Amino acid sequence: MNEKRGVSVFNFEEYGFFNPSPNFREMTILQMISKDPQVSQESIAKGVGIVPSMVNRYLKDFEDRSFIVKTGENRRQMNYEITAEGKKRLQFLVVSFINEVSRIYFETKKSFDNVLKTLERSDLSSILLYGAGVVGGIVLKVLTSEGINVAGFIDDSIAKQEEKLYGINILNPQSLEKLRYDAVIIASFKHSEEILIKAKKYNLRNIFIFKIDDTGNVSLVKEE
Repeated sequence: MNEKRGVSVFNFEEYGFFNPSPNFREMTILQMISKDPQVSQESIAKGVGIVPSMVNRYLKDFEDRSFIVKTGENRRQMNYEITAEGKKRLQFLVVSFINEVSRIYFETKKSFDNVLKTLERSDLSSILLYGAGVVGGIVLKVLTSEGINVAGFIDDSIAKQEEKLYGINILNPQSLEKLRYDAVIIASFKHSEEILIKAKKYNLRNIFIFKIDDTGNVSLVKEE
């Protein structure tokens, strides 16, 4: 998510499975206007991921539907005031968006049910994730949403070490002797075997890797 001038917008280039719908664009434009009445059409276009001419069509539609009132002599000095009707529309779109995202999250989390059950049965409460990448970020969000503590990420990349991912420290795998943790989860599907070899080389203990069955459900398997 990008944050500019106090406005939070999604960067859909980061999401390969999702494209912004007209409703999402409408919600985002109304959010940007409500937070910055002097926001430029260029900023809106960049934030929403559309060309300026399409922004102009949205704004004209908002005027026709009495969602906004425009004032100003030209486009560079334009001011947009969101009306009571516009606020009602924005509230409806935000609630609808949250509802859909919650449903997606619920369905996605079901794929990790076996992972969470394994952690619960093994009484693992402090986890290290080996791999500070996309998979690691996803696993972090699932675990923390269930109250499971992620003590840190491990990564072999020197460029990543001593940085943070989602506020969690990225550690050098060779400097964990004094760190207290219950288990290491290899947060990778594609490179899990080569990471496992490194984890054993560094004498990391209680190592788990992900397995995916034919139905797409994810499980966690302890390496002996």
